[in-house]
Amino acid sequence: MTGPIRTGVALAGGRYRIEEQVGQGGMAAVYKAHDTALDRTVAVKTMLAALVHDDQYRARFRREAQSVARLSHPCVVAVHDTGEERFEDGQLIPYIVMEFVRGATLSALLAESAGCGRGVPLDSALELTAEVLSALAASHTAGIVHRDIKPSNVIVADDGAVKVMDFGIARTLDVSGPGAGRTVLTATGSAIGTAHYMSPEQFEGRPVDGRSDLYAVAVMLFQLISGQLPFTGDSHISIGYQHATTAPPTLASMGVRVPEVVEALVARALEKNPGDRFQDAHAMRTQIEYVREQISHAVTQPDAARFAPTPTPTAVVTSTEPVPPSSFEPAWPRADYAYEAHGGTSAPEPTTASVPPVAGWNQGVGAVLGPVQTQADNRRSARHLRRAYLLLVPAFLLQAAPAYLAFVPLIAAVSGIWLTATGGSSRPGQQRSVSLAVFQATALVPLLGHGLLAIASLVRVASVVSGGN
Repeated sequence: MTGPIRTGVALAGGRYRIEEQVGQGGMAAVYKAHDTALDRTVAVKTMLAALVHDDQYRARFRREAQSVARLSHPCVVAVHDTGEERFEDGQLIPYIVMEFVRGATLSALLAESAGCGRGVPLDSALELTAEVLSALAASHTAGIVHRDIKPSNVIVADDGAVKVMDFGIARTLDVSGPGAGRTVLTATGSAIGTAHYMSPEQFEGRPVDGRSDLYAVAVMLFQLISGQLPFTGDSHISIGYQHATTAPPTLASMGVRVPEVVEALVARALEKNPGDRFQDAHAMRTQIEYVREQISHAVTQPDAARFAPTPTPTAVVTSTEPVPPSSFEPAWPRADYAYEAHGGTSAPEPTTASVPPVAGWNQGVGAVLGPVQTQADNRRSARHLRRAYLLLVPAFLLQAAPAYLAFVPLIAAVSGIWLTATGGSSRPGQQRSVSLAVFQATALVPLLGHGLLAIASLVRVASVVSGGN
């Protein structure tokens, strides 16, 4: 996959000598190398040999170097050099030379915490998130949307510094004209990103701006605190559908007790509508710093106790003070406030409204509030729906059975209706009901199919009964 790039190979006329491979993704590999000209250790990112002939991937690789080169921020991995190396076999391999950061990714830290059955300490989760937002504030000011914020793209250095990397699918915002402040995902409008962290508008292929990155940051914060993702599924489509349509779970529903101000912060950041989220990275970072200050004065138990899957009453943080509005934006922002700086207008005057309470935020259209649905419940319901689909085939074939056996397909059809009513994809915080299943698109096909088969079977049963009389 990496082609001619291996230990001992030199690039750029012998300046960068490859020492060892330290990572590999779907598009590129990363190596530790020695810069012989400046006598320093650097990271060299090279495109995989299998992709060098793909113009789209080459453009994406080139765009990453250009995007990061425009940024100069302590929380963004710096780019030192870029170029292309032609080898004896004729292959032309693009490369990017970056600063070498000694540390671990957030995904590695999360894996360690998961072994203890919890997320990282609350204050650490908030602090790490604030540093990522600092990098994004600089990125968005430069008109660059990252579009792939996730734990594996954030490094925590050995000295505690946080570095955001991998701007491979970043896009530059249009800063003038009717589309100012926005950017489409691709030329065809297809979705690019990592499903677990994609915003609803990104999954749906709608224009995105920096608020899409803030949604990904919120998902990452949720995962850092709870050790779990808010949405999981069997496929990228399933996960993306939940991001677009399903109300996010609360941290409490994941077995994690946190202050009310933290629940409100996460809930607002995970809003489906971009206009209901924080409107820029600076505002979200300011709110996080305020929350950190509030909970630092609260009486808490050690982090291991606070983040246990089934916390005890003594693990509850006692502070319940409301979050005041940020001084940098309206507390309940308008959609037209996003990226007004690019259009040359000033931000609106901040209001004095407070952040809405968490209660009621998880209500959706047609929702019936009730017991929280766990992931196990969701999986069980999905199995019911799959069985309802599979039962359509024998229920249909049984219609060809003799009339005196018409009760058999009737039983199959009724069973299919029951499986459909209890199946489908539930919303955390909603009580499952027949009406909810009916209005779910995924349950509509088997519901109609089994309904028609049940009617046909009843007609046949009625004809047998009347004929017998």
